[in-house]
Amino acid sequence: MKIALCQINTIVGDFRYNRDKILKYYLKCIDKSANIVVFPELCISGYPPQDLLLDGGFIEENLTVLNSIALESKIPLILGYIRKEGSHIYNSAAVCYNGKVQSSCDKILLPTYDVFDEERYFNSGENPKVVTVPNHGGVMKIGLQICEDLWDEDYDCKVSAIQKKLGAEIIINISASPYHEERLQKRQDVILDKVRQTQLPFMYCNSIGGQDELIFDGQSMAFSSNGILIGCGEAFEEDIVLVDSKLEKEVNVAHKPREEKIYNALCLGLKDYFLKTGHTDAVLGLSGGIDSALVASIAADALGHDKVHAISLPSKYSSEHSLSDAKELVNNLEIDYKIIPIQEAVDELESLLHPHFLGTDRNVAEENIQSRIRGNLLMALSNKFGWMVLSTGNKTELALGYCTLYGDMSGGLSVISDLSKSDVYALSHWINTIYPGRIPLGTLNKPPSAELAPDQVDPFDYDIVSPLVDAIVEDGKTINELVQNGIDKDLVNSIYNRIRINEYKRRQAAPGLRVSSKAFGMGRRFPIVNHFQSE
Repeated sequence: MKIALCQINTIVGDFRYNRDKILKYYLKCIDKSANIVVFPELCISGYPPQDLLLDGGFIEENLTVLNSIALESKIPLILGYIRKEGSHIYNSAAVCYNGKVQSSCDKILLPTYDVFDEERYFNSGENPKVVTVPNHGGVMKIGLQICEDLWDEDYDCKVSAIQKKLGAEIIINISASPYHEERLQKRQDVILDKVRQTQLPFMYCNSIGGQDELIFDGQSMAFSSNGILIGCGEAFEEDIVLVDSKLEKEVNVAHKPREEKIYNALCLGLKDYFLKTGHTDAVLGLSGGIDSALVASIAADALGHDKVHAISLPSKYSSEHSLSDAKELVNNLEIDYKIIPIQEAVDELESLLHPHFLGTDRNVAEENIQSRIRGNLLMALSNKFGWMVLSTGNKTELALGYCTLYGDMSGGLSVISDLSKSDVYALSHWINTIYPGRIPLGTLNKPPSAELAPDQVDPFDYDIVSPLVDAIVEDGKTINELVQNGIDKDLVNSIYNRIRINEYKRRQAAPGLRVSSKAFGMGRRFPIVNHFQSE
């Protein structure tokens, strides 16, 4: 039996677009002589629909589209939709052929951790099911499951094992599993474990595309009953994986550097954020530093060099090498570049504030005037020309609060807010292996600086602080665990408290693109008012 796994890029709530894409790929698969065509979880509505599920009209439109797709079905078609029964709604998979919906299967395990909140909306299916579909004059019994049903090790209900007992001949999982680093290997390990337990072929169809903070990577997989990888979809691209469940021709998957995978994920997330929000052009402040250089590079690759507008906003503290590094970068990227000096505006604002600041020492208040003027100018350009502002702060800075509200934090999307400072450098060095000299050596080699005061450099040793932030935010390490690992207690306390007290800033930050196992945003929910002191 030839099975086609269609990893497609849908748009939440654009039912006509999603319907047309599903049918387009379905017909392609028929032309390829597929016997069963499979699409991802909630592909009719897009994933995750979140509180749109509280609108009855949204669910009804989803059902109307399902029926219109079913009318076009000939060979079996499996796809994700929202099922409604009375006052209950379910995350479901429909099986369509011969012009109608023949059966459906509800998701059993509803994730409520990290970025997932499915119990808020859906009811759990009662029991795992096996569905039958026509197969060369006979029938095939399919253990049909949805995303989290695969990840049943921490649940009482063992979905795959139950489907095996019910007589399944193959397991098909439709999924909308977001990307983060090392996610593919974990998926593969879990699927192989299920294959070993059941001795059944396993087909896994995953979404691709960006949706707000989330990035779906595709990389659909097909395994024979002996655990041989017989099909794998491209990463971060729409693809059709066509396999014969009876054949065991192993496919080779090229292993790419982690920096390349993260970079491609960010490009997809940025590209789709613009496409799906109706934006075309981006504008960013280009300081000559490493963070804005990396964001400019991602933007040029994701949107096209003619859609990126870089603005240098020098004050009297901006160094000549920062201006020359910025100029070198825009020449390498071939992007639009403008220089708008801000010192006159800074002087005017300081003059206005002088009588109110009288008798106080110069401090961060004066420094942040520069950052906020830059933010205002970028937003003015955004308002005038419809360009979306890209903020350029990284995860380490956001964690520590080393960023200015309504200044460098201004923007519609924070592209690298889930990259540590260490990874900003790692990705920048990787870029230069692909495009030699793209990121100027001056940018890579100079000490990081906000350049808001004379001879200023960032007050952190990022080689130490950046991994420490990741250990606290991503790994959940406690103060005692870190100290026992040999890290200075005063430093750990300082970093932990900085992370805790700066939640109010992050709550007002632009949405960011998630590429780690724990990003700031929808998957990390801490109270702004928080006096808890970890040990």
